[in-house]
Amino acid sequence: MMDPLSLLLAAPLLATTPAPPATAPIDPTSLVLGIQDDADADVPVEEKSPWTGSIGLGLTLSRTTTNTLGFNFGASATRLDVMSSWNSSFRYIYNEDDDVVQDNFLIAQSEYDRLFSEGGAWNWFAQTSYQYNETESYRQRFKGFGGLGYYLSRTDELTWNLKGGAGATWDERSRLEGWTARSLLGTNWRWAINDGIGFEGNASIENKLEDLEQYFAVLEFKVNVALKAMDNLNLYVSVRDEYNSDPGPGDSWNSLWVTMGFTYGF
Repeated sequence: MMDPLSLLLAAPLLATTPAPPATAPIDPTSLVLGIQDDADADVPVEEKSPWTGSIGLGLTLSRTTTNTLGFNFGASATRLDVMSSWNSSFRYIYNEDDDVVQDNFLIAQSEYDRLFSEGGAWNWFAQTSYQYNETESYRQRFKGFGGLGYYLSRTDELTWNLKGGAGATWDERSRLEGWTARSLLGTNWRWAINDGIGFEGNASIENKLEDLEQYFAVLEFKVNVALKAMDNLNLYVSVRDEYNSDPGPGDSWNSLWVTMGFTYGF
């Protein structure tokens, strides 16, 4: 037992000694929430695929020397990332009238564009296409071009690219049989007008380098309308017009195809 004098001397020391920190009561719900948050953090976020595609079937109205009605089949694939885009498509059109083939036309085309720097507007491109047409004298035609492009816009709502370059076309048989060197000026675009409606297309002029007054001109556009009744189902209407400034015997000055039908996207 301490004497009164010792208690008196120890009192100041006891008064200045800090009390141990109080421990806050643990809320059981915070433990439960903490465990739930950790579980959510461990769940991997699924990355969106850069690939999209579609397949479609429908009717075709064409005009060369006569008006005919038939069917068309098409497919497309697109890969898009921050630096590049790659678009490929295939289309087949068949029409006949009184058992006479008026259209037996196939076209496969592909285009690759790549930016020089992320977020920039300048890019380079390479594109190819192959055509088969039973009713035209050239029968088969191959095209290959490359050059520079400039994006006027590259957003989710609007992609619009201007391009210029050079390349060559090859005809199996026609007045231009074999290879022909050509220049290329063109543009392509994709516009998401609003939720469920899209508009895309391209236009180009391909001049013969030896005689710039001889050229091919191509205009192509397509409208897609999403059908709310079924996911990934679209109604489409497309137009392709080809103009040859100096066709040979058996070839058309102007060929126009209007197609419509349904596509399923994936």
